[in-house]
Amino acid sequence: MRGRVGIAILFALLLSQDVARGEERWPDERRAGPFVIHADFALRQIEPLIEQLAALQSDVDRALGVGTAREEIHLFLFQRKSTYLGYLREYFPTAPDRRALFIKQRGPGMVFAYRSDELDVDLRHECTHALLHANLSIVPLWLDEGLAEYFEVPPKDRAFDNPHLSSVRWKRRFGSLTPIVELERIEELEGMGRAEYRDAWAWVHFMLHGPEPARDELRRYLRDIRELNPPGQLSTRLARSLPDVDEHFSRHFRDWSR
Repeated sequence: MRGRVGIAILFALLLSQDVARGEERWPDERRAGPFVIHADFALRQIEPLIEQLAALQSDVDRALGVGTAREEIHLFLFQRKSTYLGYLREYFPTAPDRRALFIKQRGPGMVFAYRSDELDVDLRHECTHALLHANLSIVPLWLDEGLAEYFEVPPKDRAFDNPHLSSVRWKRRFGSLTPIVELERIEELEGMGRAEYRDAWAWVHFMLHGPEPARDELRRYLRDIRELNPPGQLSTRLARSLPDVDEHFSRHFRDWSR
């Protein structure tokens, strides 16, 4: 997390989701994969980003095996911050003041953002949340954020060039990365600080790029959630599939290179 924000906000709001969507058409609208995009500016101005979002579902499914979204996801994009904040104040008065938001009520998920310098990162982050929650009934907070941190960077940077990597390698030398069992205890967003976002990303990177048993266990864990089977704790499952998992985790970042 970069002080910015792309945090998934899942809370019940009093207003109807249909109100937020609005009956009239927006100046520009388009479909991209599971996303229905509504914008108050010409979407051709962000064409490369739209293409990335259309591919994001395949990226997430390829890595995690969660399948395609079971529902459409609505994106609401604004040219100006002032318009964005005004819209949220009108329709979602209790929403926090952040650059981008994912909101899910009883129906399909919604992502809101304005054209900041970080729009690409913000949308990949929030749309990852939206894709996960379009497929899974629950996602543990630390894993939800760790996966969003992983997919928020462009595909070419995910394995070797995420901004978290250098810090994780440094912290690993002193044994000061957060154990997965501690991350699992975090139930509120207030408990996720900069270090927790970094370390949640680190555990996701380890499971996606480390030993095959770890990767397989993550996919089985998410499959159990998708199929409504009690998943248990991921830390327990990893320890069973990969004895000395903490040592494997440390060694992964010690040895990780192109």
